[in-house]
Amino acid sequence: MNAKSEILLTNELAEEPLQLGQGLYQRNKNLVTQQSESTDLLNQYVEELSSLGPNESSSRGLPIQIGQETDVQTMVILSPVNHLQNPSLERNASVVVFISPSRPDVELDLAAFADGYNLTPKEARIVNYIAQGMSPPDIADKIFVSYNTVRTQLKSVFKKTNVSSQSELASLVLTGPWGMLSQSSRHFDFTEAHDLNARYFTLPDQRKLCYQEYGSPKGKPVVYCHSILGSRLENFFDDVDLAKHLGLRLISIDRPGFGGSDYCENYGFVNWSKDLAALLDHLELEQVQLLGYATGGVYAACCAATIPERISYMTIVSSGDALTYDSDYEATAKLYRMHMKLARDFPSMHRLFTNILDKGLHKDPNKLFKVLARDLEGADVELFESPQFREKFGRYLKESKIQGGNAFSDEVRQVMSPWGFNIEDVKVATQLFHGEQDRHIPLVLAERFIERAANAKLTVVPEQGHYMIYRQWPEILKSVASN
Repeated sequence: MNAKSEILLTNELAEEPLQLGQGLYQRNKNLVTQQSESTDLLNQYVEELSSLGPNESSSRGLPIQIGQETDVQTMVILSPVNHLQNPSLERNASVVVFISPSRPDVELDLAAFADGYNLTPKEARIVNYIAQGMSPPDIADKIFVSYNTVRTQLKSVFKKTNVSSQSELASLVLTGPWGMLSQSSRHFDFTEAHDLNARYFTLPDQRKLCYQEYGSPKGKPVVYCHSILGSRLENFFDDVDLAKHLGLRLISIDRPGFGGSDYCENYGFVNWSKDLAALLDHLELEQVQLLGYATGGVYAACCAATIPERISYMTIVSSGDALTYDSDYEATAKLYRMHMKLARDFPSMHRLFTNILDKGLHKDPNKLFKVLARDLEGADVELFESPQFREKFGRYLKESKIQGGNAFSDEVRQVMSPWGFNIEDVKVATQLFHGEQDRHIPLVLAERFIERAANAKLTVVPEQGHYMIYRQWPEILKSVASN
């Protein structure tokens, strides 16, 4: 919201309580409650938090009554945007609002929080209920202990977490560093051989790049650039080594922050070209083919434009030109469109949102499948119902997020920013494969790519969507092997 309590942006989870009238409503542009006193207090908190300087940090908690004849409450946590990132990047936003309905069937995953503050299991249980908006007397009734017992445990939690109120504690859980799941809290130890097939290369700036090889060691070298939801493990028929059968040496590389590659702040497409060139020197490869899927296709195109002497041929799957016009956005799926606009207009909130989703992914991957499946059509719907696909996709996704969601959020923002290269500079012979029903990267973007690139051709696959690569992998690799 801005300083006037006007709602600027909501996600789908926040829309539900607003639409159902769970104590909160949207009146014109403003967030209001069913009680004028609570609305006044809400506006007061927004005004106070909006006036904080860039180095000040605070938050407010406000329980909202749901109905007149019920004890159920919705907990609202208000936190200033300035403590997430420079507010100048957030346009008119002043305050981010977290809505936490008080539901007894909801359990927060507080393992990291409890470990970080040395909470006992009983103290962690108290924190869980406080974050849901429950009062100490209600908690006592819920867990069948005395009110004094809850008070004693709560005082201990306050001391360990250095807070002085229930609202501060709830805010710490929802908006603090443990909720953010920052890179440092998910440090990846490269000294541990978590994957015996993974290989590591140290770049000139001492970052480590993780990669994996498939196929024939002496075959035609092909570098694979994974999707934004994937990693080096993306090998869509990994029960059969198709690359080996086709005489290909498939080199799949984790981009920085994905899988086993070191995270890097302010990373961009052109940086990837330099990293790839360094790895090719290490592998003593003068030229390679490129194969890029989805966002990986943009990284592949950048290499073709900036280091063309190292690229002999390029294949791009489910990718294309940048989202530019309103019609481009309208053609995309709702969830994808929300990610793009959130990353463009409210980057720090997108990072927070992404890491909360990442937390949920590790707890219950099936929920993510349900969210992703809402915007699918045709063959992609059938694909998402397949247990084999879910197992494979979930494995790739978990590996991609092993360091948290910051790299994913950075890439979405990078896609929405100037790319640092021109598609007109892509003169390497290029083959695009695109699903006719793709709603993540609309077909028009692939068509615009071949209009701008000097030597590109497009194959449209009928009745297929964004995830067609899981079905078309053999045909795509055969095309790569023939060039």
